[in-house]
Amino acid sequence: MSNAEQWFRIIDKDRSGSLDVFELQNALALGKINFSLKTVQSVMRLYDADGNGKMGLPEYHRLHSFLSNVTLAFRRYDTDNSGNLDQAEVKIALRDAGFNLDDPAFIALFKSFDPDKSNSLCLTEFMGMTIFLQSISAAFSAFDPRRTGQVSLNFNQAVYFVSNCT
Repeated sequence: MSNAEQWFRIIDKDRSGSLDVFELQNALALGKINFSLKTVQSVMRLYDADGNGKMGLPEYHRLHSFLSNVTLAFRRYDTDNSGNLDQAEVKIALRDAGFNLDDPAFIALFKSFDPDKSNSLCLTEFMGMTIFLQSISAAFSAFDPRRTGQVSLNFNQAVYFVSNCT
């Protein structure tokens, strides 16, 4: 039994074989990842492959792998070993992950995940940013099936788009 599977069995409090958002939020908090319920709901939307509003073991394995990879990336880009990523470190990490944002978009994104205005992101803030970028990429792709990098949205589509990214 893998570590992820053992962890899953511990946090599945009702022994249903799946996690709801509250169980997932508690599990993340046990791992010192303190996400708001809204962020946990975004995580659930991203990793709930069958759309049932719960996360089974295979879906949890994918999330566990993602969080492990983000943690490794965070440590790799924390070049000064401060335990935080400054703007330059975040920009390089995002670029290397395939997110080539222009300066205005990057600055707006960074500020929205730097609530204490420290000009740096801790691991949880960086994870939140990467989850947001995954969400927005998935939503954007739904409106850009030809992968042109451009979409045109009416108001209802914009509401749908934003609602699935936050």
